[in-house]
Amino acid sequence: MGEKRFVLSIDAGSTGLRAAIMNRQGEFLFSEYEPTPASHPEEGATEHDPLMLWEALRKVLKRIIKNSCIDPSEIASLGITNQRSSFCFWDRETGEPYSPFINWQDVRAADSVDAMNRSASWKFLKVAAGIAGRITGATMMVATSLLEFNTDHTITKVRWLLDKDKNLEELCLSGKAVFGTMDSWFIYKLTGGKEHLTDLTNASSTAMFNPFDLVWNPIFCKLFKIPMGIFPEVKDTSDNFGLTDPEIFGTPVFIGSSVGDQQSSLFGHTCFDPGEVKISLGSGAFVNINVGEKGKVSRRGLFPLIGWKYSGEIRYMLEGQLATLGTMIDWACGKMGWFKDPEELNALASSCEDSGGIRVIPTLSGIRFPYFQPRMKGLVTGLNPGSGRAELARAVIEGFAHRLADILEGVEEDTGVKIRNIKVDGGVSRSDILLQTLADLTGCRVERAAEHEMTARGAAYLAGLSTGFWRDGNELRSLKNDYILFEPIESRQNRGKKRLNWKKTIKNLL
Repeated sequence: MGEKRFVLSIDAGSTGLRAAIMNRQGEFLFSEYEPTPASHPEEGATEHDPLMLWEALRKVLKRIIKNSCIDPSEIASLGITNQRSSFCFWDRETGEPYSPFINWQDVRAADSVDAMNRSASWKFLKVAAGIAGRITGATMMVATSLLEFNTDHTITKVRWLLDKDKNLEELCLSGKAVFGTMDSWFIYKLTGGKEHLTDLTNASSTAMFNPFDLVWNPIFCKLFKIPMGIFPEVKDTSDNFGLTDPEIFGTPVFIGSSVGDQQSSLFGHTCFDPGEVKISLGSGAFVNINVGEKGKVSRRGLFPLIGWKYSGEIRYMLEGQLATLGTMIDWACGKMGWFKDPEELNALASSCEDSGGIRVIPTLSGIRFPYFQPRMKGLVTGLNPGSGRAELARAVIEGFAHRLADILEGVEEDTGVKIRNIKVDGGVSRSDILLQTLADLTGCRVERAAEHEMTARGAAYLAGLSTGFWRDGNELRSLKNDYILFEPIESRQNRGKKRLNWKKTIKNLL
């Protein structure tokens, strides 16, 4: 047996699959990537072929071992991170897929969502939960009373798929078919069909799991007629997920972590304390806030998620989203032709002190937390004879930063958790002017990671903790990092005035 000198992470995203090897110093030494394009067989559909995903995983694992010349016996642990909420069904014994992977972006369950939200039983449950929550203060009761299903919730797509495919529903009822998110599928295949497992972060992202009692939710499942026997066993985020089939690497490799992508990124940034924030800036934006060892409920609709659990300690988080960020930048540069490319947008925005009265409301796909107006349209206002492309660019950047500040302030107001610092990653985080504006509007230091994607790092860290490769979070924080810092330079008075004017604008549009 070789000395355990490395950890291996698998990062399964919406468009591709990456494997990466990290050393004890926290450096990624080797990486391999395989595209996994989605299919769109009908309007609203986004699917992946489970066998295609498995073959892609086999390819990247084979390539990374070959090209790195690392002996698999030197790998201490393997970690998996994945796009959350995507799921499929397969045969419990043979592994034959009974459905494609229904991607988290799939919106075909819209009618099922409406029916579930209109259900008399569901309305009664929400009212009862609200009363119980006021009496007992139980967070789960309060959260249930506020919950409105949407197509992001796995439970709605499971109910839609079972309604559509009654044969599949019979297979579930008979115990022949099982359910799994992408991590479950990979663990099942990697272990040669021996393990049907998931972790707390992936389970809590489905809306079928009680994140406080840490069990699959029998009330929700009974209400919407989802068989409880389909679910995988739920383990801690850093735990024993079994050994890989020797055929994969030539020797068994320990699987030590499974974690949803946004939770993995939060952990990769070492946001271990309440109030620490990470924002992934891509086509949209995911804002994740560590709220501590007890789940917090947002009175305006953010449902508590589990951030991770290891060594007996659990952390909860809240998550807010901007539906359009990079996609709006592409729209502004492409279809609208306002700017040649994102680089010109950033350069123009940096060339002026302010937007000259222009305000851009970047809500092409509606506005989410804390306002929740899905039909709200984007808006450009305040144009005047002094307006130019530079001022317009500045207004676009300020609009994004204000919306991110809305989420952070909303979480502070709803939970009492004070935002401490903000770490960012993702392709759009390359915009210095956006990060400086975010720092100015929030009054918080913003730190940009050298790596654009931190999900693989979080999975690697959690895998290493499962075997003692690293001792604890303090050791992880001591590892080299290359963050670029953006300190707030706006005065408190000016910041307050800008935020007040923004909120007045939004209020007038609601």
